[in-house]
Amino acid sequence: MCRYSREIFLIELTLGCLLMFLIAPCASEASEPIKVAVILSQTGIAIDQNKPAIEGARLAVDEINSHGGVIGRPMEMILIDNQSSPLRSKIAAQEAVNRNVTAVIGAIWSSHSIAMASILQEAKIPMITPASTEPEVTRIGDYIFRVCFIDSFQGKVMARFAYSDIGGRTSIVMGNLNEEYSMTLAEYFETFFKNIGGKVLYHGNYKGKAVDFKNILIEAKKFNPDVFFIPGYSRDSGLLVKQAVKMGIKTTFLGCDGWDGPIYKYAGNVLNGSYFSNHWHPKVQFTKSRHFLKIYREKYGIKEVRVTAPLAYDAVMLLADAIDRAGCLERDKIRNAIAETKNFQGSTGTIAFDQNGDPTNKEVSLIKCEKGKFVFLKSVKP
Repeated sequence: MCRYSREIFLIELTLGCLLMFLIAPCASEASEPIKVAVILSQTGIAIDQNKPAIEGARLAVDEINSHGGVIGRPMEMILIDNQSSPLRSKIAAQEAVNRNVTAVIGAIWSSHSIAMASILQEAKIPMITPASTEPEVTRIGDYIFRVCFIDSFQGKVMARFAYSDIGGRTSIVMGNLNEEYSMTLAEYFETFFKNIGGKVLYHGNYKGKAVDFKNILIEAKKFNPDVFFIPGYSRDSGLLVKQAVKMGIKTTFLGCDGWDGPIYKYAGNVLNGSYFSNHWHPKVQFTKSRHFLKIYREKYGIKEVRVTAPLAYDAVMLLADAIDRAGCLERDKIRNAIAETKNFQGSTGTIAFDQNGDPTNKEVSLIKCEKGKFVFLKSVKP
């Protein structure tokens, strides 16, 4: 080999080695997963609503990865148990920060999301809650979003349904003292019900872990209300309805999205004839809902689908869509992409965000409890 050729060879070899040196870290970085923390309740009192959400989130991650991931990377779901507690939710959020996640999905209960949101806002990590409806959640900061409607709308829908559809003119309202969501929703219902001509005869409160509601039900029994609004979760609401009927209170019971779950397990057949508001029902006609139901039932073999499953699925899919539009893993750009979402087609409806991080056009599904089933009545648009 001549000297000239040898020099060219050495230059090419040097350049090749340098190129491999530069490319190798990039290739390694590009193959690293996108870490997404899913903070939900695996243990404790909130597990009824949270278990389906875990399934929905995992279903979305599996679907995303089966299609090549996002921006060329797989998504890694880091499941963190908040143990059904606001304090543990705060600790879980800090764990997500420490693990340097790209974003957080969660929580379900509003009290848990409020505890998480301040930590994640300060760290500037985008958070999307699937089902926390208390308005305060997204007011904590501009990195906090939700894919569900809020309680001011839900309370108004139920008050109008009670007055116009059922013909109720008098009501009793009872709220769960330990849940901001329940107390706020009770207040919205009461305000709207009064504004349209209804009368609230009695407002009672109970503690979230209560199993005996005798004291407040003795007071409630002194009245003869047309409707009885209980904006709690499936366990406490179901037990309360069961005891109320046993004590001879005859009325139409009304609830909210927290009723979705095994409420019949706690209330029994006395729940028949009651109504509640919800985010979704298997009978809704959204195209993505049919797709979700198909793959969810194929994966889990579950026929009776709880609402937190499609909501969590939508939260993860919306995050993936935002990361794809951002084109990178810079959190501020992902946050901006989420905020700019205009026409995301989810299994629970079309999602576009207002300035608070709340969906502008999510419908309320009105459900009747009938023969142990949740029967879809109609949808109410904003």
